[in-house]
Amino acid sequence: MKKTLAKLLSIAVLVSVLTSSVEACTSFIIKTKDGSPVYGRTLKWGAFDTKSDLVLVPRKITFTSELGGGKQGMTWKNKYGYVAINALKLPDYLDGMNETGLTIGALYLPGFAKYQPFKAGEESSTVNNIDLIVYILGQFKTVEEIKAALPKLRVVYNEDIDKASGAPMPLHYVVTDSAGNSIVIEYVDSKLSIYDNKIGVMTNSPTYDWHLLNLRNYTQLTSFAPGPGDREIDGVNFTPFGGGAGMTGLPGDYSSPSRFIRAFFYTQTSLPLEDVDAAVSQASRILDNFDYPKGFERTGTPDKYSLGYKQWSTIGDIKNKRYYWWTQWNRQMQMVDLSKLNFDGGKIIAIPLDKVRAENIDDRTRDFSQ
Repeated sequence: MKKTLAKLLSIAVLVSVLTSSVEACTSFIIKTKDGSPVYGRTLKWGAFDTKSDLVLVPRKITFTSELGGGKQGMTWKNKYGYVAINALKLPDYLDGMNETGLTIGALYLPGFAKYQPFKAGEESSTVNNIDLIVYILGQFKTVEEIKAALPKLRVVYNEDIDKASGAPMPLHYVVTDSAGNSIVIEYVDSKLSIYDNKIGVMTNSPTYDWHLLNLRNYTQLTSFAPGPGDREIDGVNFTPFGGGAGMTGLPGDYSSPSRFIRAFFYTQTSLPLEDVDAAVSQASRILDNFDYPKGFERTGTPDKYSLGYKQWSTIGDIKNKRYYWWTQWNRQMQMVDLSKLNFDGGKIIAIPLDKVRAENIDDRTRDFSQ
């Protein structure tokens, strides 16, 4: 009885950790008819305004990973230039694309992420879990290269970063290359796991393998509703009222498991896409489904709470190396073309995601003045 009670209490604590998170991201990959991949993700964060910039990081910039407590880890020099989105003007990046088209998204994994312990004497092959993002962006072109490199790397947690940002950063990572190959990288119980992300979808906790198992609870869902007469028993008509009935049972809440299921079915039922422009448009429609009014989700008490809301969304046209984004404050899509950026400039450049935090509305009134 005591063991059962202890187990129930531990589950209750875990559920509390997971449901109290103010960060909830959703990512996916869709492809055109010719296999060109397009990546999409949201960043929903409510602990504070991330005040994110889009940052251009050139080739040959040297980085040294800080491991906490004054200890320094691996030093490397960028092989590839990239653009990435930071938080709080700090060199802490959550999403980005490099000049080869490789994209990475860091998503929250509360209650499960546990990195490798620091080991003296291995500093030259050790990075913190935040710097892993820029290390991957700056050093790799394909997921196969990453698969080969990560087992040789020690990834640790730097609590000093938590103090600087004001929030813990338990993360897992989704990486996609120009061939459309995608992987999910997770550190759980101090062990590295790399999953081939064949379905192209990821959200937050639990771990990727759990989400795949959970999909089996929804195999009955279909985009086709039963037709007239298909549901008649002893003369009683049970035909659904209209279209969409084939998806009855699709979870509608915004928890991580439910978002994973919806993202899977949104991408799997997408019509064939002729080109990347169509795929970018489709990705934006899918991302809209994971946006909701500010105030809908609150963590805390009625007197003191944090709001969970989307701060920005991104789309990566990996074939053409175009990186798109829009924000909570301006829903107009913005873009940079990496093929036209100078990655030999020798200087890191940051620009705000929004020039002005206001909706860019096109006033068409004068079109009727004739």
